[in-house]
Amino acid sequence: MHRSTITSNSKSLYRLICTVCSFQIMDLQAPGIPEEIKFSHMHQRTHTDEFEPPPNKYCEYDIFPKWHLPVKTALILSLFIFTYTFLRDIIHPFITVQENVFYKIPILVINKVLPVVSITLLALVYLPGILAAGFQFRYGTKYRRFPQWLDRWMLSRKQFGLLSFLFASVHACYSLCYPLRRSYRYKLLNWAYQQVQKKKENAWIEHDVWRMEIYVSLGILALALLALLAVTSIPSVSYSLTWREFHYIQSKMGYLALLLCTIHALVFAWDKWIDLHQYLWYTPPTFIIAVILPITVLTCKVVLLFPCFRKRLQKIRSGCTVVTNETQITSKL
Repeated sequence: MHRSTITSNSKSLYRLICTVCSFQIMDLQAPGIPEEIKFSHMHQRTHTDEFEPPPNKYCEYDIFPKWHLPVKTALILSLFIFTYTFLRDIIHPFITVQENVFYKIPILVINKVLPVVSITLLALVYLPGILAAGFQFRYGTKYRRFPQWLDRWMLSRKQFGLLSFLFASVHACYSLCYPLRRSYRYKLLNWAYQQVQKKKENAWIEHDVWRMEIYVSLGILALALLALLAVTSIPSVSYSLTWREFHYIQSKMGYLALLLCTIHALVFAWDKWIDLHQYLWYTPPTFIIAVILPITVLTCKVVLLFPCFRKRLQKIRSGCTVVTNETQITSKL
């Protein structure tokens, strides 16, 4: 009797399992469900194991979309400044006095390209803010959408700043490597020999010493501020700051870093602005090209700090619509 009960229970359990399996098979064979959806978990597991995306969705994703504009801009600037410096520092002496100075390309020429690109990229971080303020002054409201190119530019400001910090860091490393060059050691021996020939006991030049001391000090301070801006751009750090703290660091400290970089370039130039020997083939030296855009951005920022412009801009950005004279004339007509 007990054995027959066990047999009947096992048969009932077997029928129940068969029924559940049949329902699952019917669900998989239901019309309207594509095959790739039925076995999507299997495909996902396969591609996860192979570290490859699904073939049909590979072209839908873009790699680092916000980095496209900054990287292209940095590459174009680097190529232009490198060509400009190459023609002035390498080709000019080779043609005019038949002097072979191609050894300057790996260190000296590259180290002239890096600071120019760095300070230009840093100026491009804050230039769109100046242009946005101009558009808001023009339309008298903050609710009008900016042009698409300006929107794309403003969304890439973080990437511009990080690239600026990268170029500045590499520039600092190249500058520290100057005494390690073999060419510098040969020149140092030549300078010492020339000093002995001229019977000079002391070759100290006061203004040149002050220039280098101030120049290096400003460069270190500017690099430290750029490092602070780069660290606060990390999401885990920026999320721990309030909006006012983040805005203060990225805006106020950023403009201070741009100011220090500009003064750093001006002190490096010192009195070379009026030296006609610096204008080879009637072209200005690279430090003049480097400070044009930063001085323009800083000047526009100082103008926006005037009370007449600052108060009006605050009203616009607080939500008030400022009616311009053109709008009044149009409404009257």
